[in-house]
Amino acid sequence: MDAVLPSLLPVCLFLLHRNKTAPKLRMILLGSRSVGKTSVGNTILGFKEQEDAKRTAQSAARQGFVGKTEITLVDTPGWWKGFPAFETPEAIKEEVMRSMFLCPPGPHVFLLVIDADASFNGKLLDAITTHMELLGEGVWRHTVIVFTRGDWVGTHAIEEYIEGEGESLQRLVEQCGNRYHVLNNKDASDGTQVTELLEKITGTVAGNGWDHFVPDEQIFLTIEERRRRVEEAATLRQSQIKARRTSLRGLLQSHLALVSHVN
Repeated sequence: MDAVLPSLLPVCLFLLHRNKTAPKLRMILLGSRSVGKTSVGNTILGFKEQEDAKRTAQSAARQGFVGKTEITLVDTPGWWKGFPAFETPEAIKEEVMRSMFLCPPGPHVFLLVIDADASFNGKLLDAITTHMELLGEGVWRHTVIVFTRGDWVGTHAIEEYIEGEGESLQRLVEQCGNRYHVLNNKDASDGTQVTELLEKITGTVAGNGWDHFVPDEQIFLTIEERRRRVEEAATLRQSQIKARRTSLRGLLQSHLALVSHVN
């Protein structure tokens, strides 16, 4: 009996606060490339899609309102689909970690975006897990899965899709506390899908006691170390360029002196 009570706590908190709306919510979009992260952000904030939109290269925050709730939403660069974090360029990993500092004092929830029109396997699970845990193991308590390409799912329940994709996707859903939602980005005019997503996000935040995510201290150290290495590399390049210019200037002066002497 005692073991059951802790598992009921998030449910009780959600029921207690289900009619309560957070005045401000801070979210971060995560996922691999071309899964529709930016489209999810546009759908949530009610922004129009840009036909000539470029791939997200740096983490960036946007603000808007859903009803009376002020939303800060951070978009991040996507990693290569199916490739673990150690194969991802350092610049992309740093942008993913830096995203947390664009919505101070920290995000309430991470929206893990997955496209429902593609098969899901163990490689994708490993890629997602290794990238998510760049932020710390506690990230999962604050994560809601958002399935895009809801039009592809059609009339089938998303639960059928999850079951049909097998153990890998089921494990991921369980890791995220069975929190998921489906969006049809092609039908952005359907406001109910955003309202329902916001309810699930609010339930997640309530289940965490309305606390925002606090990254592991190691994250701060890692980012600082990478920034230090970048600065050192930049300083070294500047020194090398300066030394080369000095050398070329000396050669030029020697050449001019030689020409002058010959004349």
